[in-house]
Amino acid sequence: MLTFENVFDIFKDYLEADTDTEVVLTKRGYLRLLWDSSRCSIEEEALCKTPEELFDRLLDDCEDYHLYLLTMREGEQTDEDRALAKAQCAVYLERKQAIECRA
Repeated sequence: MLTFENVFDIFKDYLEADTDTEVVLTKRGYLRLLWDSSRCSIEEEALCKTPEELFDRLLDDCEDYHLYLLTMREGEQTDEDRALAKAQCAVYLERKQAIECRA
């Protein structure tokens, strides 16, 4: 069974690398915040009430982060770029599957 602690372990390296993504515990669940560093404000927020919701949100965020890194010089996003970003995040799905197999 996936727990919040598992999700943080799975995405530890991503959360350390992406300084614009932050996850905060609230009374209602974990709140994922996406900062806009240029404006010093929150660009987007999402409340995740279950570990699965948090995992899915962070996986999407991670893909967007890698896509940004791949295209920040050119600005154009291609299907190949999107496929590369998705491939770079496959490790997180593998980590999740390993945890679920142990349960």
